[in-house]
Amino acid sequence: MMKIYKSVLLGCAMLLIVAAFTSCGLQKKNRKSQPAASAKAEQTYRGIVVENDTAQRQLLLRELDSDVIDTFLYGAASVITDKYEEEIAGEDVTQGMILDVAVQRDNTKIVTAKVPEEVWEYQEVSKFSFSSDDNMLEMAGTRYKYTDGTFLSSGDSEISIMDVNEHDVLTIRGIGIYVYSVVKTSGHGYIRLKNYSDFVGGMAVLGDQDIIPITENMLITAAEGSYRLSLSKRGITATKNVTVRSDKETEVDFSNYKAAVSNVGEVTFEIAPDGAELTINRTVVNYSKPIVLNYGKYSIKVSLTGYEEYTGVLDVEEPSKTVRIDLIEQVAKAKDKDESSKTSKPAASAQDDDNTITRQIDSGHTITVAEPAGVEVYLDNVYKGLAPCTFTKVIGTQTITLSDTGYVTKTYSVDILDDGKDVSLSFADLVEAAATEAPETTMPAATTATASEEPVG
Repeated sequence: MMKIYKSVLLGCAMLLIVAAFTSCGLQKKNRKSQPAASAKAEQTYRGIVVENDTAQRQLLLRELDSDVIDTFLYGAASVITDKYEEEIAGEDVTQGMILDVAVQRDNTKIVTAKVPEEVWEYQEVSKFSFSSDDNMLEMAGTRYKYTDGTFLSSGDSEISIMDVNEHDVLTIRGIGIYVYSVVKTSGHGYIRLKNYSDFVGGMAVLGDQDIIPITENMLITAAEGSYRLSLSKRGITATKNVTVRSDKETEVDFSNYKAAVSNVGEVTFEIAPDGAELTINRTVVNYSKPIVLNYGKYSIKVSLTGYEEYTGVLDVEEPSKTVRIDLIEQVAKAKDKDESSKTSKPAASAQDDDNTITRQIDSGHTITVAEPAGVEVYLDNVYKGLAPCTFTKVIGTQTITLSDTGYVTKTYSVDILDDGKDVSLSFADLVEAAATEAPETTMPAATTATASEEPVG
């Protein structure tokens, strides 16, 4: 009897030991399967930074595919990284960045924020084009889609596509084929010429490239920066330095120029067939009369529908010269490539010029700028009159500038379609300028405006 009792006790003890081990194992397994408390308390967002308030240390994030704007706080404990997982300070987060943000549910503090790996970014973009017809943006030879939800900004303000000018510099971000943010990092301003009547009909050279026909009521749109501005006509030239500031108008006074012989030449163009368009350094020019240019080299292009386009370099190095260019029919070139190449070479040598912009004229239709009434209207820097005014229709992306004394000058980029119709445009009223925003003036005494003997080209 005693032996049986001991066996029972031993069996019970073994069962208790097994149960204890089994219970510990189950408890340990259950602890592993529980989610972390911090993970439960976080919520994630993907959006575009519309503002970084560094004083309050908070980000305003617009959710990527909606108009909802959330406000999140960041601090020393917040971990913010770029797409290469390099940590950056919260103060270095810039407007237009696309971020994946994880925040605490209870107080909206940022735990982590990072640029998604699939986000692409282009900085310092100066060559681009928007097509409102199909909502496409082209840059670096690639087309991307933008939408009504694409975030566009300049400084602290949101802007529209029409507020982006060909002279601006942009930072563009997106995912895949879609553009999600466009930020203007460098803008454009205006140069208004004063006391330059002796040069009307001549040519203005701004910086190294832009050649602009000189007209009355001259207003030049240019990227912000410092330039050398030269006016020339029939052997006379005057040169001044000018600084263009974003959204500002600078007056340049040429009243004290001194007539003198300069290194300029008169170029006569003989182009066949009639009706071909001549572009010099990105500007379409009228070659029915001799063109006066400073000594130097210029990129030229001649084009006409149905003919092979000619590009080349014009070297002006003498007081007068004649340049003859005969365009070749596209069919003729396909039949006899060797023969056409012999007849296609004019006096200048050929080269590519990707920056040249051609304008197609629709002489049977017009563009009317109806409002705001009474403002000066400029089409690609050429004065067209006071609104409402009507002028010949030009196809393609055009720059229309509105100006009035006491108001902030405004520029719009407008797509004019080749649809065989007249175009009527109306714009918002100009904003009254503050007293501190009067046009800056380059006074006659500030810079010597005597005839320049240096080549400008």
